[in-house]
Amino acid sequence: MTTPPKLLILINWEEDGKWDLFSQVRGRINDFEVLQPFFLKQIKNPFLKKLSIYFSEFYLPLVALLRRKDFDVVISWSLRFGICYGILNRLWRSPGAPKHVIYDFHVNLVRNDWRHRLKLLLPRLAVPGIDFFLCTSTLEESIYSKMFNIPQNSIRFFPMSPPIHLCEGYDLEQQDYMFTYGNSDRDYDTLIEAVKDIPTKLLILSQAYNPPGPLPANVELMTQGRYGLDLWKLIGSARLVVLPLQDFNISAGQTAMLEIMALGRPLIVTSNMATREYAVHGKTALFCKEKDPEEIRHHIRFLLEHPEKAERMGREARKTAATYPVKDVAVLFSVLDAIMHQDA
Repeated sequence: MTTPPKLLILINWEEDGKWDLFSQVRGRINDFEVLQPFFLKQIKNPFLKKLSIYFSEFYLPLVALLRRKDFDVVISWSLRFGICYGILNRLWRSPGAPKHVIYDFHVNLVRNDWRHRLKLLLPRLAVPGIDFFLCTSTLEESIYSKMFNIPQNSIRFFPMSPPIHLCEGYDLEQQDYMFTYGNSDRDYDTLIEAVKDIPTKLLILSQAYNPPGPLPANVELMTQGRYGLDLWKLIGSARLVVLPLQDFNISAGQTAMLEIMALGRPLIVTSNMATREYAVHGKTALFCKEKDPEEIRHHIRFLLEHPEKAERMGREARKTAATYPVKDVAVLFSVLDAIMHQDA
């Protein structure tokens, strides 16, 4: 890329310079700006803060549209941003308008009810106003290309990455418990079935899970949210972590997966379109099929009975996780170079 483009990036959180990608882009492109929700620093109430973030995903695309003449590329760093700006960009497309890139482009490939089909009308309306699509797995590249009539050379898997600092420290003393966490697309019922005869305690951290019945004596449900260092301590002190996910065709779990790998913990994770991008079975994680308690139980017993192999797997996972911040920056600049030459 000979001349770095002028970038406008839309984000839905309060950015104060801690975003790893922000700092790495800043080191290579001086002329870029981040648009984020207004007044977040002034808002203290958590509910009002969430409300402000929600509405920002509708008004910031309008702000970006009004300011787009000052930039070469607009990057929508959320699906809702991208759809809103894509529709606006389609309706008011002008000669010389900046290229539009959407990050985290994905849809639920499992649902087929009328509400979901109706919901898919919005991304279909937005597609002509989007120049490049960053999706959550390589398999989705071809799926969405056919589904939304997107040129194959205009969509690419964009790897997520854990916070860099997680890969650099947080070596915590292990305690005798297993851990799992998350609120969406989790299958805790299958995990509970897998561990009911295993004496090691399982901690489930979730505000969304509602057990269908009494929990086994070795399972504890934690419903109070844990974030940042409190969460990382729970992950880093566990003997192993399990991520039981619902369906292969739902891209989910990769954020938690990368946190666990960065903290160097042995991981058992359901294979799906997204998670299979980040680990090698038997080397940096153990994959299992969806809704298979026997396979999860087998993997858990293996890791508990072979602690040296489990810790070696955790160390290899940390090394792998540390490569992703570099990979996502490389992909981003490759995409910027490609779209700046699309019309050449």
